[in-house]
Amino acid sequence: MNQIIIRSYNERGIPMYREIVNLPNSRKVVLNFWDEDLRKEFKRVKGLNISKDITNIKYVCNVSPYYYFQLTDPDGNVIEITGKYVPENGEFPE
Repeated sequence: MNQIIIRSYNERGIPMYREIVNLPNSRKVVLNFWDEDLRKEFKRVKGLNISKDITNIKYVCNVSPYYYFQLTDPDGNVIEITGKYVPENGEFPE
């Protein structure tokens, strides 16, 4: 992987965009969506069985709580879905 990154820049450190674009899927796109009810949307998407790569709902708290889950589309791009979420007691460490 490091060799690909190194080769993706010329001798002056300028990105070689054509080479980057022609690489196999390297997560060039991340789609982000927001839903009113994240728990309900997670259950709906998981029930569709449209991706073998789907995470559980995750939690990050930097400035404010951020809840999300991710899956991949058929091209390997990441889809992140976030939204209003009220965790159950003990679901995430405090």
